[in-house]
Amino acid sequence: MSRRVTISVPDDVAEQLDALPARQVSAYVTEALRRRRVSDDMRAALRAAGHGEFPYDPAGAAQRLAAHQVTPEVREAAVARVAGLLGRSAEELRSELNDASAA
Repeated sequence: MSRRVTISVPDDVAEQLDALPARQVSAYVTEALRRRRVSDDMRAALRAAGHGEFPYDPAGAAQRLAAHQVTPEVREAAVARVAGLLGRSAEELRSELNDASAA
């Protein structure tokens, strides 16, 4: 079963929809909404498990990665947490990560 829905979207989104073949717009929007629902459910589960939420900022994330703006303190905290989750020592994991980044 389906029904017709009329929506208003920003110009840039409308241009993307215009670029799709006419008979594929509904399927494209349906898939996008279903993916968003799964994403929202996953974020809710992560929040419930105590994980922080960060704003959607792919350009900023790329810039931070390119600039290597992860401080030694943040890296050490991450290594310690992951090591604990894996049941390994932080020293062992740190060594493995250092070897992988040197390769």
